[in-house]
Amino acid sequence: MRDKCIICFLILLSVVFVGWIGGWTHTLKTGNEAYTSGDYHAAQIAFREATLQKPESSLASYNLGTTLYRSGRFNEAIEAFRESVSKHSEKSEATLRLAYIYYNLGNAQFKTGDLKRAIDAYKHSLRLAPDDADAQHNLALALQLAQQQRDLTQQQRPNKNTEPQTEPTDIGEAEAAQLLERLSKNENTRRQKLLQQQRKSGYRRNKDW
Repeated sequence: MRDKCIICFLILLSVVFVGWIGGWTHTLKTGNEAYTSGDYHAAQIAFREATLQKPESSLASYNLGTTLYRSGRFNEAIEAFRESVSKHSEKSEATLRLAYIYYNLGNAQFKTGDLKRAIDAYKHSLRLAPDDADAQHNLALALQLAQQQRDLTQQQRPNKNTEPQTEPTDIGEAEAAQLLERLSKNENTRRQKLLQQQRKSGYRRNKDW
């Protein structure tokens, strides 16, 4: 699996904006180094500081989101990626980067089980980068899982057209209701575990770029 990580892009930015002198650039560099070494806690501290030093920066919020994602803090990553989207400026930043922001936002939403929003994010990403194979793959997987969840919901709904049973039963109504509820919970748990396994095995994470 390839990862669509911001860190490689940041290294390039360090070269492009080498003329920038100030605490913000130094803070980003510190975050990059911590991220590269796998010290995500230190990277988060640096990137949070960068967002304070330059609140209008889409890049700093994006870096923070990517680091939070790597730390498994997906809900916080979602907020950071949303901040990055809101701060993005077409005049100063590449359209391709916005596609990656939406892609990573979709990944984080996918991880939290919010398939509807993940699908929307992947679609946004593909509008900007139609040839992104990973975004295409993740969108297809999210659509498939969403359909499975809809099918599961429909299966669990009582069929109004089913005729009531007339055959005698050896258990009372209260006990029958309890058994049905238990079976429903067990089936739902089994299917949810299956969905989680599919997400874990079939899901493409952020790729290097």
